Amino acid sequence: MKIFYINIEKFKKNHDKQFLLPYADREFKSEKGFYEHTIGRYIIKNIFKNDEIIINTMGKPVFKNSEVYFSISHSKEYVFVCFDKIPCGIDIEYIKHRNLKKLSFHFDKNFENLDEFYKFWTYKEASYKLGTNPAFYHYKKFKKDYFLTIVSSQNIEILPTIKEFDI
Repeated sequence: MKIFYINIEKFKKNHDKQFLLPYADREFKSEKGFYEHTIGRYIIKNIFKNDEIIINTMGKPVFKNSEVYFSISHSKEYVFVCFDKIPCGIDIEYIKHRNLKKLSFHFDKNFENLDEFYKFWTYKEASYKLGTNPAFYHYKKFKKDYFLTIVSSQNIEILPTIKEFDI
């Protein structure tokens, strides 16, 4: 499993919006949404240059002609893409103050701190992207202000590599 990420602001310093237009496959309601979506597609298309992305029957983007799976996540200033030979899911969330009492009530859990909530939430989101109950999961703090979870449909022994994508 390999994971690549891009800092959106750093990317924007090196490339203008015009650069990303070939990666825009739909209309966007906001500039933020445009950058999050197209930077994810930019990473994917630069690793797998010759494969078309389609939307499968589950509504998930997949490669048309490849046995490689991917998952995309973005939060605040980062876009992450996870690749593997087996189905995978990823979620990154910026850690911000939350009302843990309300969230505990809403999810019928007892969140003692923000890490507990974000561990739960990123696992839930990554599992949703995977489309099934994970056989493997890995939690990680990223840059101290983010919580990252990676899930896989099979138990894997090697922890994923996380690398900043060269821009």
